[in-house]
Amino acid sequence: MGAYVLVEVTVGDKAAFDRYGAKAIPVIKEFGGEVLVVGPWEMLFGEPEFQRGMVIRFPNRDAALGWYQAPAYQALLETRALAFTDCRFRLLG
Repeated sequence: MGAYVLVEVTVGDKAAFDRYGAKAIPVIKEFGGEVLVVGPWEMLFGEPEFQRGMVIRFPNRDAALGWYQAPAYQALLETRALAFTDCRFRLLG
């Protein structure tokens, strides 16, 4: 069974967002991850907390955790902090 990382963000710095995405996607792929969908949220019910979202599928939980904890991804956290005024990452599976 796969594992899914759900990402919710509010973009603060578009240039940093572009730099982060360009470097984060290859690291996701290194761990067998696939971005299933990315874009602005359309709220069906409730109050919106974040502007954009992403769903990433990994082969399993270990691969997802390996990606998040990988030195190559951890090196991007400073750029991520510049890119987003707020963000949340959740793991299912």
